[in-house]
Amino acid sequence: MNRPRPSSISGTLFVLAAVVSWGAYFPLAKVVLATVSPTVFLVIRLGVGALTLYLVNLRLGKSLHIKREDWVYVLLAGTVGIILHQLIQLNGLLHTSATNTGWILTLIPPVTGVLGWFWLNEKVPLQTIIGLVVAMFGVTLLVSKGNLTRLSISANHGDLLALASVGTWSVYTVMMKSRLGRYEPLAVAGAHMLLGFVFFAVVGFFSLSQLQYLGAKEWIIAILIGIVPSGLAYYCWAEGLRRLTAIDTAMFLFIEAVVASLTGWIVLGELFTPAMVIATVVIVGGVWIAQHRRKAGRARGTLEEA
Repeated sequence: MNRPRPSSISGTLFVLAAVVSWGAYFPLAKVVLATVSPTVFLVIRLGVGALTLYLVNLRLGKSLHIKREDWVYVLLAGTVGIILHQLIQLNGLLHTSATNTGWILTLIPPVTGVLGWFWLNEKVPLQTIIGLVVAMFGVTLLVSKGNLTRLSISANHGDLLALASVGTWSVYTVMMKSRLGRYEPLAVAGAHMLLGFVFFAVVGFFSLSQLQYLGAKEWIIAILIGIVPSGLAYYCWAEGLRRLTAIDTAMFLFIEAVVASLTGWIVLGELFTPAMVIATVVIVGGVWIAQHRRKAGRARGTLEEA
């Protein structure tokens, strides 16, 4: 019987946990961003996230050691994936919907696939390409809400910034993948989260007075965002990325778009039509094709080698 490897199953579960929380994050972040600037929001998010990661490490007792010769590389990856990515993405979120942000980020899988092929020499099988095409078609339906004449990225400044964040996250994923074989995901994710917190605390020091305008609801949302979509999700992403290829990991970001749309509908009243429900089914089907068929292929290959 062909069965997925345990590392693939656990990797899938880790990545799913990350992308579901990130999908719910966008609409909730807009609630807090209505009161404070992106910089002040990131001080809370990354500060709570870093604290969460180090508390998790105290519980798990993982090694936080990173060799001196790799620190420049690790810090560079954090600069791209935390500082640049968050600045670009949150400023884009101020000028576009949570739903639009979610679906634009689904361009990350093909970009990551190209970078993984070029940088890491990862192969992209036909099954993955088929699943990618199916999922991208579903995203097109989701974006247009069933009407393709709605498609227009260049008309919205926020959408263009979200598009730019596709590049930063794809580069970050590939850079992370090249070092996760050497170090514990908690060590890398914790270093990146702490780097982002220190940077934004310094840059936004004179804006921290905005914190007084946050009500109880905004504080609760901001702290929960710091714990789950920040600290825990970055750790889960790194754990999943260590077990899967860069393209396999990135494929699950299609699920993030679906969650973002659903949460945007529930929290912000953004549109979610029956056509978008059909698009959701197509997207999930595309991800299933890419993941299931590829795992089956790996299992067959293992049996043939045996």
